[in-house]
Amino acid sequence: MIRSINSAENAMLLQQTKIDTLANNLANVNSSGFRQVLTRVTEQGSEGVENPDGAMDDAAGLNKLPRIDGQPDSWVQTNPLSISHVTDTRRGSYSTTGRDTDVAIMGRGFFAIQAPEGELFTRAGSFTLNSQKQLVTPDGLPVVGDGGPITIDGESFSIDNSGLVMVDGAQVGRLKIVDFADASKLEHKGNNLLQAPEDQAATAVPIGEIVVSQGQIEGSNVNAIDTLVAMISAQRAFEVQQKTLTTEDEMLSKSVNKLPQVGS
Repeated sequence: MIRSINSAENAMLLQQTKIDTLANNLANVNSSGFRQVLTRVTEQGSEGVENPDGAMDDAAGLNKLPRIDGQPDSWVQTNPLSISHVTDTRRGSYSTTGRDTDVAIMGRGFFAIQAPEGELFTRAGSFTLNSQKQLVTPDGLPVVGDGGPITIDGESFSIDNSGLVMVDGAQVGRLKIVDFADASKLEHKGNNLLQAPEDQAATAVPIGEIVVSQGQIEGSNVNAIDTLVAMISAQRAFEVQQKTLTTEDEMLSKSVNKLPQVGS
């Protein structure tokens, strides 16, 4: 009975995490370049390591419960469910804005952004110019070029398909477009910015493979209908586990209340 309560509680926590993730995706359905977060529920470790004392243990910290036969040196391993997150790297839809500072990556890769904590990355190319004429994100973080921040100080500028930035006919830099061995491991840092984990080093996309378009932006890759359906499904699953937890709690309460009557 206690095991059933623990299982229901764990399942409720997983579904709540899934609901929160889906809600955040839905809230960013209209955010430029947003990459939705996908959730995956897995069983923690299917194999254990036999310890000298006869107990089953696992690096994931699995629960250990006595077998039904009650033998003190006999244990069974329970594998609680866990939830993991990955970033969906599929492209969003594109729209034309006509703004010279808007840039969309049509191929693979991410813009590199200079942040206080180091380089961050994004597909959101809705940029602007700050007071120093630097190309920056809406939050004022400089967009990184092959020689550092890109300064656009002139009468006119253009960005060609390879990311080359021209100001009044002179080259001033090239957008730094990078990619990763497994971009799904990128972690959201807020404001449409992504951070690479330690095991994912950014590598420059070869110039011949860079495809960008000035005057366009890429939208979110969130499908509002699919996300809403998934939220409803997760909410129903949460409610089912909630009812299970309530039922088990009531049964446990009745059993405890009857204990003093035994042998009376």
